Amino acid sequence: MMLFQFLRPFAALLGLFLLAGCASFNLGTAAQVRGLDYLNDDLASVVLAFDVPVTIEPIPDASLFRLDIVAPGRGERHLAPVLVRGDATAAAGTLRPPADGRTYYLFAFSEADKQALREAQAWARGLAGDPPQPRIALEPRFCSTALHADPRETRISVLVALPGTGAMAPLVDDVRVADLLSGTGSSSLPACAGHSG
Repeated sequence: MMLFQFLRPFAALLGLFLLAGCASFNLGTAAQVRGLDYLNDDLASVVLAFDVPVTIEPIPDASLFRLDIVAPGRGERHLAPVLVRGDATAAAGTLRPPADGRTYYLFAFSEADKQALREAQAWARGLAGDPPQPRIALEPRFCSTALHADPRETRISVLVALPGTGAMAPLVDDVRVADLLSGTGSSSLPACAGHSG
């Protein structure tokens, strides 16, 4: 079944996107996970694909996926799994070939973080009364290998899918890096280690 057909939208999801800054900012509806049901879908198996120019690279072991579930008077769970490089076979057949001058970076979760995500979902499902709504944040950290790359001309996309659900769907679609950096106090991506950019 296709991703859009069986996943339901979050009622109160906050999508955040952070690129090598120290502040976060809200992308609004453009960043909402397209229909993920945080209670019943297996978030632990989500695959994220970052579609970026070849001059942008992820900073190793620095990107985070945050899940905060707060049920007033009933408890709360706060998780911040580090995104690990994903297996390309997990997205086989779900991604188009990258456009010229672009590449994909795939991310997933470690086994320990998968278990923690599933336990948090099980806890939320077991609560009496109305289920709590999550706050979800993406904090990907990238750097640039290009000397004086113009963030106004550099665009990125993020796609998401649950394995076996069909083509990956846009989470963030063709957004300028300059727009993502706005409000972080930074006007450009940092240079990657070993580069003078």
